Amino acid sequence: MNNKEKILVIDDELMARYAVQQVLKDRYNISMAAGGKEGLDFMAQNTVDLVVLDIKMPDMDGVTVLREIKKRYPDTEVVLLTAYAGIETAQSALRLGALDYLTKPFDKDDVINVVERGLRKRQDLVRLKLEHEDLLRIKEYLEKEIETTRDNLLLYYEGTIKALIRAIDAKDHYTFDHSEHVARLSLSIADAIGFSKIMKDKLEHAAIMHDIGKIGINEQILRKESLLTEEEHIEMRKHPEIGARIVRAVPFLEDTVDVILYHHERFDGNGYPEGLEGDKIPLTARIVSVADTIDAMTRDRPYRNALSLSQLIDELKKGAGTQFDPEIVKLINGNKIKLF
Repeated sequence: MNNKEKILVIDDELMARYAVQQVLKDRYNISMAAGGKEGLDFMAQNTVDLVVLDIKMPDMDGVTVLREIKKRYPDTEVVLLTAYAGIETAQSALRLGALDYLTKPFDKDDVINVVERGLRKRQDLVRLKLEHEDLLRIKEYLEKEIETTRDNLLLYYEGTIKALIRAIDAKDHYTFDHSEHVARLSLSIADAIGFSKIMKDKLEHAAIMHDIGKIGINEQILRKESLLTEEEHIEMRKHPEIGARIVRAVPFLEDTVDVILYHHERFDGNGYPEGLEGDKIPLTARIVSVADTIDAMTRDRPYRNALSLSQLIDELKKGAGTQFDPEIVKLINGNKIKLF
């Protein structure tokens, strides 16, 4: 198998073609064409590594042929042949992508040197192209690996959340599905506010886990059917901090901390655990606070019946600016949020 590099000489003068062939034939595979059209036709059927091209030809001038070669085969190097009078034209052709030019009559060593330089440049370009393709393949592989890892982490994440929620439900059957309802209501509010999908996803996970701290509360208090005593209220108020401590220990749950810790803060500053007020309460926590209260008020309790929609709206209006963010209440009152 002949692995010599392939050179095409395009020149309308037989002697010029023959002279280049004699200089290069021992080193390379040489093909010849008597004009531009013939040369381009040859290249359409054969691989060419470098072209030696005369500028002045009757059927198609060398600059036109050069443009076509660079358009069709941009990696193929082109060396121009020109008479002294055509040097200015050759210099212009260099700006169109030719590697170099040789003046007629040319020196044998000059021909060999410029051809070798052109072929080295082509080899370098081919090598860089292959390296670039290898890098793209590696990038694609790594992206797939990262995506697979991310999907696996999300599965573990979802599994962790579901396990924690089941743990809450096992202790507090009376509020079964409460967290899922709060998450749905929170997403309705977030939609009305204009949250992005990423922000809504984070809010949903946080809302589902907002009561995780109840794992650390005495079951008798959680399951008590009558109103809580003052001491029991104090104990129950510990669940936001307990929940925050639990999720802080899990790196991929950090986005849930604000909601878990602050969903019982009040807009007027009389909430717990830190007594934050107004905009100092994270927006996500203000959203979940309203959603949490809505779900609680629309459930039957041993000591009261579930509120109707009109009663619920009245209670939210009463709490606007004190317990709740008034802007969120406005959205609900304006029927911009689906409650049921």
